[in-house]
Amino acid sequence: MPDAVAPVRALRTVPFLAAVNLSALGALTAPAVVGLPVRVAALVPAADRAGTLAVVIAAGALAAIVANPLVGFLSDRTRVGWGRRRPWMLAGAVTGPLATWWLLGAGDLFTLVLAWIGMQVCYNAVLATAAAQLADTVEERWRAGASGIFAAAAFLGTVPPLVIAATLPSQLVLASAIMPAAAVIAVVLCVLFVPDAAVATVGPPSRPSGRPRFTLAPGFAVVWVQRLLLQSAFSLTTAFTLYFVMDRMLRDQASATSITSLSTVLGGGAIVVAAVTMGLLAGRRGDYRPFLAASIVGLIAASLLRAFAAEPIQLWTSALVGGLAMGTFFAVDFALALRTIPAERTGAYLGILNATETIPQVVGPLAAAALLATGGDALGGRGGNYVALYVTAAAVALLALVLLRLVASYARRPVSAPTPADPAPRAHEGRRHAS
Repeated sequence: MPDAVAPVRALRTVPFLAAVNLSALGALTAPAVVGLPVRVAALVPAADRAGTLAVVIAAGALAAIVANPLVGFLSDRTRVGWGRRRPWMLAGAVTGPLATWWLLGAGDLFTLVLAWIGMQVCYNAVLATAAAQLADTVEERWRAGASGIFAAAAFLGTVPPLVIAATLPSQLVLASAIMPAAAVIAVVLCVLFVPDAAVATVGPPSRPSGRPRFTLAPGFAVVWVQRLLLQSAFSLTTAFTLYFVMDRMLRDQASATSITSLSTVLGGGAIVVAAVTMGLLAGRRGDYRPFLAASIVGLIAASLLRAFAAEPIQLWTSALVGGLAMGTFFAVDFALALRTIPAERTGAYLGILNATETIPQVVGPLAAAALLATGGDALGGRGGNYVALYVTAAAVALLALVLLRLVASYARRPVSAPTPADPAPRAHEGRRHAS
């Protein structure tokens, strides 16, 4: 990227990329909220709906795990006149609505699964390249702040589909089409206004050498495991909240729904606020260790508080603390990961990093159900063993805290210092692409 791209200009690209992140995630959320349950209900008997829906969602999650790093890897190696990331981002945004239309018109279960997998591939191509372009265009000193805005947009992306579904409950096609259309608009604006840094700085791929084509950077491996642990702990902490309120607090479904909804709003709002504010603050300091430690300890506290919560106020406090913790972590951890990633392989590495979000979404509910089945509620409520569930979440988060020492050398690096994987600041790179 040419020197003319100053930090201020680089930060101006973040809203465009955040809008892509928000709309693409919203485009995936809309069918999950509206389209998938309706189509499954129309295709299988009532007794099989829940199990079938779980299988369809799991198939899509597996597709996302593969598609995200694959598209990232391919974009790293793409050489066309208008960029590495733009072709893949635009292709995903344009084909995504077609996959959505295919899903809404699916006449059998096999077609429904293929359409959902197609949607995951399309929009994960958008998400993978948007994250890589964020890394390409934002300098090290601004990455924590930019990552915070990017993470906040991801959580905000789940809100419009919920509002649309509530507003247009009988308009399935329209409700499912709004966010894909928004994603197309956001991507077009991004293509027009966000520079593709690789155009000016990366030459054609060099010939393969005798060494392995892809080896995982050691620092990144530790960051990946730590992120997976904390994402898993968060998934366990937030699992089955509605049932928890009904069983532990002995509330009816209507009352429990209100309590759970407020808990979700508090937690989500806290994530957004913390991601933006703590990301900007961490970027100023350059030392991420205090933010990482505080976020992990905060999630441990939130999990333990929920384990022994008997009243709504305790649940709401847990959601608020957990949200602040995870918002801080999301902002800082993404910026930390970028310190361990070779510049010429950003797309592939970030795709692998994104698997830490998808895996807990698949495994978390299964693990939570198994933990609930280990016994009754120790605090006298009905239902499963919620103490075991949430204490286990705290224990998993504690493992992430143990790993903090292994990432300390990356987390404490001053913003002006080069990284081992990236000797020259990305904004001033001119080296050739490595195979």
